[in-house]
Amino acid sequence: MEYFLLNINRNGVNKVDEWIKERGIAPIFYGKSTINKIIKSPKDFPRDASLFINTFLKLNDNVILFSIGNSKLYIYKQKNVINEYNEYNKIVEGDIVKGIKIEILKEIEIKKCPLILITIKSNRYMSSGAFRKLNPSSESNSYFGNILSIQYLLSNEKQKVKTFMGYLYCLSSLEFETLIAKMFEEKGYFVPAYKGGFIKNYDLFCTKNSETISIQIKLEMEEKYYNELTDYYYCINNNLISIDNIKNWKSIKNELEKCPITEEWLKKTLYWVKFEEEM
Repeated sequence: MEYFLLNINRNGVNKVDEWIKERGIAPIFYGKSTINKIIKSPKDFPRDASLFINTFLKLNDNVILFSIGNSKLYIYKQKNVINEYNEYNKIVEGDIVKGIKIEILKEIEIKKCPLILITIKSNRYMSSGAFRKLNPSSESNSYFGNILSIQYLLSNEKQKVKTFMGYLYCLSSLEFETLIAKMFEEKGYFVPAYKGGFIKNYDLFCTKNSETISIQIKLEMEEKYYNELTDYYYCINNNLISIDNIKNWKSIKNELEKCPITEEWLKKTLYWVKFEEEM
């Protein structure tokens, strides 16, 4: 199964509810260009345009789409091959609407969805295009949790995860930062703010007695992020050689064994996941 995010915006306004719920059409626009023009000259358009068209030139039962509206999240699938809907040209300032009719599989209030899915557009790559494919799912993949959360919403059944690394990949980046902050609080540190990203090289400052340590948090730790200014790095997966101040999923797992309150918070946060570690 392949999974795609479709963003539907006009003049900076979210139009997902209007197109998906009211019209039952998943559209792309790209001005007055026709389907044939995009097929013949794909390099003249963003890659999303030809990806959308090529995906839906035929009925494709192996594709699941989702879009995030103003208060609802929609999961849906294709009902017909891609077409041009000229009857809507006036409401899109003369642009040609290119799209597919859809069948909504699930409509859920945003507040009832796993946070990892509804915050996916905090990822600049996911928010900057119209049609984005989530990479194939594996328990060492950063889109693993997004795909698993869609499967949870479609099935209403907790999703099984067999590795602790995969379990952590079910957290949104915000939840992962919160996990590390709570863990340090349980160790006796004062953490004034959980959300980082505003000061280069630093996400958390943790103080205990006269000691203050700095922490940078990354889902995937890469060489370009590392510097000697930060005291500790916490990540899920470390793509660097072993460095003492980089803590990956194994270190987090060990530290959580001494932090039962934070461990319980993690279980409640991932209420939709069933962790069954392989022995």
